[in-house]
Amino acid sequence: MQLELSTSDIVILSGAAACLVAIVLLEMLRVVIPDIYEWVADHEKVKRETREAQAALEKLLARNRENAAQRDRRNAERFRMKSHVSRLEMTLSAVERDRVEVWHELGRQGVADSLFSAGVANRLLAEQAQRDFDSAPVIWRYTNTVRIWAPGERSARQMLATEFPADSGYAVQDLTYISSSSAGDG
Repeated sequence: MQLELSTSDIVILSGAAACLVAIVLLEMLRVVIPDIYEWVADHEKVKRETREAQAALEKLLARNRENAAQRDRRNAERFRMKSHVSRLEMTLSAVERDRVEVWHELGRQGVADSLFSAGVANRLLAEQAQRDFDSAPVIWRYTNTVRIWAPGERSARQMLATEFPADSGYAVQDLTYISSSSAGDG
């Protein structure tokens, strides 16, 4: 069996096949086109949201930079103020230390006694007075001077060593002769 087709039959069959293919394509497009429109709309929405988010991030970055610069300025100002306060405290401490003098008296004025003067310091008690203001003797934060009435320099040094022993942390500085009690009588 041989099938003979004429040219007109082929054209008709080709047209029918093309119509079937067209119907299938149109049906597919009818289902796919809304999805394509939705995808395009979503894509535009995503692009718009991306632009908005980028603008918001740029504003946030600018604000963060501004806040960081302001924080740095405040930190620098705080450091300057702390340094200034520290210098003022040191100056105040030095002025207070120089302004306040504590005088200690050793011996009694006798007829043949001479007056000597010596500086006394105790670093351990001074540091303790700075750290624990209430329990340590406050006088050791200031200048301490001792007036000694003694017959001679050797006895004045012995009185100082007895009253302010070096093994207790005391340091005696500059034993100076001031006057003699017999010089004032004559």
